[in-house]
Amino acid sequence: MSDRRRLTRRHALGLTAGLGLASVAPSVTLPASAGSTSSLSASTADLSASAWSAYPKGRRPRLLNVLTEDSLSLPERTLATTLQGLLARRGSESLYLNLPSLGYQFWLDDLVSRYGVRTRPGDLWKTVSRSRVSGYVLFRTGTPSVNVATTLAGVTGAVAVEESLEALAIRHGLRKVLDVRDKDERWVVDNYWHRVRHDVAVEQRADIAERMRDYVTMAGTLAFFDGNSAFRAEVVGALDDDATVIGWGDASEGEDTFIGPNSDAGVKAIPADHARNLSVLSGITEARLSQRGGGGGRALEPDPNAHYVTFLITDGDNIQWMLGDFPTDQRWFGSPHRGRVNLGWGISPSLIDLAPSVMRWYYDRSVKDRWVVGPSGGGYMYPSRYPARALEKHTSSLARSMARADLSAVQIIDFDSFPDTRLWSTYLKHREIDGLIYLEYSRYDSHKGKVVWAEGKPVISARTMLWDGLPGADEASVTAELNSAVRNPRSTAGYSVVLWHAWSKSVDDVMTVVNGLAPHVKVIPPDTLVKMVGKYARP
Repeated sequence: MSDRRRLTRRHALGLTAGLGLASVAPSVTLPASAGSTSSLSASTADLSASAWSAYPKGRRPRLLNVLTEDSLSLPERTLATTLQGLLARRGSESLYLNLPSLGYQFWLDDLVSRYGVRTRPGDLWKTVSRSRVSGYVLFRTGTPSVNVATTLAGVTGAVAVEESLEALAIRHGLRKVLDVRDKDERWVVDNYWHRVRHDVAVEQRADIAERMRDYVTMAGTLAFFDGNSAFRAEVVGALDDDATVIGWGDASEGEDTFIGPNSDAGVKAIPADHARNLSVLSGITEARLSQRGGGGGRALEPDPNAHYVTFLITDGDNIQWMLGDFPTDQRWFGSPHRGRVNLGWGISPSLIDLAPSVMRWYYDRSVKDRWVVGPSGGGYMYPSRYPARALEKHTSSLARSMARADLSAVQIIDFDSFPDTRLWSTYLKHREIDGLIYLEYSRYDSHKGKVVWAEGKPVISARTMLWDGLPGADEASVTAELNSAVRNPRSTAGYSVVLWHAWSKSVDDVMTVVNGLAPHVKVIPPDTLVKMVGKYARP
């Protein structure tokens, strides 16, 4: 990219002024955002029914043509998902790609039983013929052109067709709109930046044929992937303050290699590169949801001879996990032991917009489960590296989402910023946020349960953790540490947050610790612990 086309925020503001997408779904209206104008109106679905949404949403579906994902070839999946995204702009008949062994069967059944959505067995090419979509963008497997085609499907209202399907597409009445087989994301940015959203982008590898591509097309976002290159940094730097990159970057050298630059640019990430059907799931609207389990997260009357502990899972910001095997796998929410003890789970507040029926499903099935916001709020970022203006915008939006989703505590991941109470005031000045749970990037329990205060509210560090292979993070060590901890709920030392690592530990491992606790160690939900520390404890 030449210097003339460098994607600074200033350049982005100049590009978008007065330019719209009148050629694509002109009846659709999109809210204005920083770096764009209301004339960017046609790049996503109509939000008139949910003007409070922080994310673009599809329209509510009435009929879903259900296709089992593995019944389609990879090129057919790309076609199907871009068609799904276009249909989600209308909200009548759409597609649903099912994976019956994962949570997607639950979400489909819930759409039918709770929201009255009708279903029928799907036929991809019959749906293409009924769709009134008339054009296709031609791409080639194994090249960045799949991201180009996915992006331009949203811009042009055409589907993405891999070259092996071109003859079949023509037989079904589609005409070629663009041939992008020799194009990459840099070409898209140079030529179409003014025609995509700047508050949301999707980071997706070219070798993933179907996932997130429906949402790209529905929302009118840029789909891109370029490792941790200078070009990627330019794209992220050109997005709006507190924009969201949905998907996942190149973590081969650590996730901080791209979350750090995101944070410096004032951009958060939502892990979602394996998510399906967001264009459909986002079509459901819930103004507010309420948690039902775990005693309501109220502050208990403290037992003066008790030590209070909460067990909180890591990685709750990961929505692809929440949609996929999190509800079915016995290590996690699918555990037969869940409900025997108060457990803390992280969740992304973005689900109140991106998949509210899924969030409601989890809340309805929570027995002694309570939910807190996953790191570090509205998405994964490092608050100490976020520009001040972007952080103000982030925490304001976060507080609104937390109120709608009945969430009151936030996990934070950051580097060496635990004592920075001015930073935490940006979060805690909002009445919706009762407190923060701080995790040092490495290792999470470095501060051993210390508490700092901002706005009269606590920032509580993890005292210990369950993590396979780390010293002191095995079940026996954690049990011993909790049994010998201070018994005094009037002191911050009378409380412990135990982080359990989602990928190396399970509910069974947590229960091993719980079953070994002395009677004076009382297990409570994480939001209850935050409220009790704030109400009763002193340093």
